[in-house]
Amino acid sequence: MPSTPIPTSWDTNYHQWLAAHRDALQARNWAVAFQEYPWVAGAPMQVKPLGKPLAAARIAVISSAGVSDADQMPFDAESIWGDATFRVITPRLKAWQVNHGHYATDAARTDYNTVLPLEPLEELQRAGLIGSIAPEHYSFMGYQPDPRPFYADSAPRILDGLRHHQVDAVLLVPG
Repeated sequence: MPSTPIPTSWDTNYHQWLAAHRDALQARNWAVAFQEYPWVAGAPMQVKPLGKPLAAARIAVISSAGVSDADQMPFDAESIWGDATFRVITPRLKAWQVNHGHYATDAARTDYNTVLPLEPLEELQRAGLIGSIAPEHYSFMGYQPDPRPFYADSAPRILDGLRHHQVDAVLLVPG
């Protein structure tokens, strides 16, 4: 598997957890399954100044809420292993779906802006508070017991898209 920010020492802890909690996972008993989950402690965030006024910056949204365009393949919310894929979202969703089995999705099903705030970004742009909205945004399903496939495949592709569209700042929205 390609390089990820997950330390190699985590693999042993993950497999021990998986062996001990596989039955709870398969029974979808999340409270028991994740009691002893080996959470990965990330490195402290490095704060980097934006380098330009926010009113001149291009902004994109990345959401872990499992939102996709109605014409796109839905996320596999039924898999106990999660779904390490992502969807490219254009700024105007006319019809959408929310597929995520690990948070209450009612609000997101009613108004995607609760977890993918594209219309509020448009308001900020019209008010001159941000420069522009990226032509692409990204959504994925945040539930992933083994995050390495996401980091190995999806994260680099999302980063490539952000760079391609010259995005200056990203609004991260959990689902």
